[in-house]
Amino acid sequence: MSKSPQAGPVAPLTKKKLFDGLAPWQVVLSLLPLGLLFIGGAIGGGLGALGMVANVKIARTQMPTAGKVAAMLGVGLAVAVVFFVVAGLLSHAVNG
Repeated sequence: MSKSPQAGPVAPLTKKKLFDGLAPWQVVLSLLPLGLLFIGGAIGGGLGALGMVANVKIARTQMPTAGKVAAMLGVGLAVAVVFFVVAGLLSHAVNG
């Protein structure tokens, strides 16, 4: 019979954290869209999470700092506008 191969010690998998390598101001601007969670429940939280992921991706680009700030604030504003449009449509659909 042949021996089964012996596996050596396995290195533990390391998880890459979402905010690793970001400056504190980038983390704050990335988390800004999650504020919709408090006023919009599940819909606001879902849209806020999408905005947060988009902001993290923007923060990791090679764009100049002023461009990053403008783009990240723009994402926050866009997510808020989409939330209020969706909330208005749902309110109109429910209340007639």
